[in-house]
Amino acid sequence: MKKIFLIIGAVLLLASVVFYNFGGLDVYLLNKMNRSELPEKYKNYQYIDSTKSIRFGHHEINLMWKSYTRIQHVISSEGNVIIVTNEIPKDRNRKEVEEDGSVGSTRFYMDYHFYKLDKDGNIKDRYTYKSTRENWNELLFGDFIVNYDKKYYRTWIKDGDTVRKQMIVQNEDLKWSREKQNTEYQNITENADDYLRESKSGSDRVTYYMNGKWYQLYIDRKVSGKYSMTNPGYNNSLFGTDPFGERKLDPGRFPNIMPVYFQRKVLDKSTCSASGGAISTTSKSWNGDLYCQLLVKGDTLKFKKAMSFNENFTTEKFYNTKGEDIRKLKAELEKQYLPYLYFSDKNLNFQLFTTTENKLYLIKPVQ
Repeated sequence: MKKIFLIIGAVLLLASVVFYNFGGLDVYLLNKMNRSELPEKYKNYQYIDSTKSIRFGHHEINLMWKSYTRIQHVISSEGNVIIVTNEIPKDRNRKEVEEDGSVGSTRFYMDYHFYKLDKDGNIKDRYTYKSTRENWNELLFGDFIVNYDKKYYRTWIKDGDTVRKQMIVQNEDLKWSREKQNTEYQNITENADDYLRESKSGSDRVTYYMNGKWYQLYIDRKVSGKYSMTNPGYNNSLFGTDPFGERKLDPGRFPNIMPVYFQRKVLDKSTCSASGGAISTTSKSWNGDLYCQLLVKGDTLKFKKAMSFNENFTTEKFYNTKGEDIRKLKAELEKQYLPYLYFSDKNLNFQLFTTTENKLYLIKPVQ
């Protein structure tokens, strides 16, 4: 009889362990034990994801743009800030738009909106490009909007003109000698204002701007020389962020922004299904609010944003942190999550800010 009780006890213990780990009992108990009250000094922090203007001191912040993908921004040579957003079209063939992007990740039918801001943050001009499957590649390139595939450019950024202007095409039939190709490409890498070398079928294509003119040169792939960096049309950001680049730890990156508190709300458990017969994995995450302070010329914006910290490497340090201890992880938090981004320039009377790269806020002095 004693042996039977031992067996029953072992079975019950095993069942309890399994239910605790896989049935959600651990999450249930941890949520019940999470009774932390938000300190009074943080109760006036607010979400800024609103169309309403939020005033703080002598400044106000406004959510100005939302975009389907990350918003791009540059400063032109004339000191204007150029903003580029995009959205799924609402005024085109519904069937084509709905089918677009169903295979693969590229969406061809998009509306791209270009905005030109003066030094006070006012929109002084705008231009919309409606991309299609046949023509979907107008991109920022310095002070121009360039379409590499269709071999044209627009000077709207410089002078407001949206008319297409054709590039000068060189050696498209690849009849130049190897020596001439090498000489010309070396001249481009040394003297062009900007250039981009891309591999195309059977050859390389070099798009470049030199002496006030746009060119496209076709060369043999064996032509040696310095390659340009990644396509400038996709990575324009005044925040200094590259979505495809490696993030570095920089304690002084945003000296005027401080994460001050993390309020745990709900603990969740998720299961990641594995393919090929491998064992599925489960992990827990604390969902809550990150409380932050943004200082702008003596005024402080107190804001909060939703955050989630997973227990797995490399984010377990944030998962195990709560309350004001998050302050100690400021640099690591910015490197891992980019929870906020900020840009200011001495020649501009406004600042750019965001908590996610497909939205953009303007901060201006209150008039």
